[in-house]
Amino acid sequence: MEDPKKEINQDNPLSESPEEDIIFPMEKEPASPAKRRGGFRLLKAIGFIAFIVFVFMLGFATRPDTMKQAIESVQDFSSRTMEQALPMLASVKEKITKIIDEKMPTKAKPQGQGTALRTEGSTSRAKRKIKYWAAPMNPAYTSDKPGKSPTGMDLVPVYEDQGDVSSGIRITPTMTQNIGVKTERVRRRTLTRDVRTIGRLTYDERLVTHIHTKYEGWIEKLYVNFTGQEVNSNDLLVEIYSPELVSTQEELLLALKYNQTLKDSPFEEIRNGASNLLNSTRRRLELFDVPEHQIEELIRSKKITKTMHIHSPVKGFVIKKNAMQGMYVKPGSSLYTIADLSNIWVMADIYEYELPWIKVGQEAEMTLSYYPGKKFSGKVTYIDPFLAPKTRTIKVRMEFKNPNWELKPDMYANVTLKSIIAKNTVAVPEEAVIHSGERDLVITRTPSGGFKTREVTLGPQTQGYYQVLKGLKSGETVVTSSHFLIDSESKLTEAISKMQEAKPKPRE
Repeated sequence: MEDPKKEINQDNPLSESPEEDIIFPMEKEPASPAKRRGGFRLLKAIGFIAFIVFVFMLGFATRPDTMKQAIESVQDFSSRTMEQALPMLASVKEKITKIIDEKMPTKAKPQGQGTALRTEGSTSRAKRKIKYWAAPMNPAYTSDKPGKSPTGMDLVPVYEDQGDVSSGIRITPTMTQNIGVKTERVRRRTLTRDVRTIGRLTYDERLVTHIHTKYEGWIEKLYVNFTGQEVNSNDLLVEIYSPELVSTQEELLLALKYNQTLKDSPFEEIRNGASNLLNSTRRRLELFDVPEHQIEELIRSKKITKTMHIHSPVKGFVIKKNAMQGMYVKPGSSLYTIADLSNIWVMADIYEYELPWIKVGQEAEMTLSYYPGKKFSGKVTYIDPFLAPKTRTIKVRMEFKNPNWELKPDMYANVTLKSIIAKNTVAVPEEAVIHSGERDLVITRTPSGGFKTREVTLGPQTQGYYQVLKGLKSGETVVTSSHFLIDSESKLTEAISKMQEAKPKPRE
């Protein structure tokens, strides 16, 4: 009997052997009619039993108390099945691909298909050298060759440049967007600081005037008789009867009469003596602060006045009144205290940590609840050299012009002191700084698109920015959001790198 294989080869002379043309040879045996009828009956019986079981299970599964448990069981079974099936499918796919590559003739492969991918992959691998292979879900598990991880997943390559922590870490653009990474470019700014405090208004001590007498006498009449009364310059305050002033008036009248009698004397010394007596007597009244109009009236009328006037030398408000009707006064007795309110002082307390931002001559701005929407501009004129030990504050004095007397002593005001900390200095947002306790860090973006942690030396903080004294330059880009995630990733990469360096060699 002839071999059937030889007959096939004779019919198809182009093929030398059936194994080269048929990749998966299969042999079919014809089934007999009896076997077919028996198999059909068996299938019918199995189908009937399966239908009964399905109806029973359907009724049992649709019960409310078992529906949820059944769904969870199915989900658990499907997830475990997929976990076990995926590695098996990957292995079967790899074997089938290998068999196809072995069975398929080289001349039958489409030109450019498959080889281009391998060439491109080999080129990229040639550019980046693989350091070791690691498990994707457990970076601590490594191997020196490709394979499977304990969880059944394929090991992924780790290249030498990925292990260099100093070059920064890389995050894919998709992951960068998902974790909400935001960046901002570092640039130079002029940093200013506003110190806000509460101030109390008071009068300027340099514009306070005390009214008193230079002679003794009795107050005959009061013209300003209550505290807080407004007075103008040269306003009449009181009338005082003084025997000393009366005798001086009499001396002035005698000197005047004597001068008129001797003014035509042929002797010059006599004329000069009479004139000097008149002038000295008039000068005495002036030194007693007798008003000029009363002296002129006395010379003109030649009548002695019982009382003398006291006028206000300044414009202001009476802040203290000691004069009373009929009171006896002596030289040096204080009658009134008048304050000129055209210039107002504002006293404020500044905490000691804010003292470096306060300087004499800097601008100050004040607002009051009594005048909403209106701002008053002034400047710092004095800083107390002593610190209050209980409150840890320092007194600061500011001056404000008050031409219309809108500002009243003992008012409270909101004061803002503006100071320039630094001009044209490098500054970063305060959100970009990571305070680790011993040092300050920022995360910068490298030109290649990675991220790198950098230590910086910071200056004062103001307006939402830190002054950078050392560690950054203008034009660099810093991370302002999600930097803690990047920092943790950087520390994880660094830890894994050190752990790999400590190992004698990777696992096999």
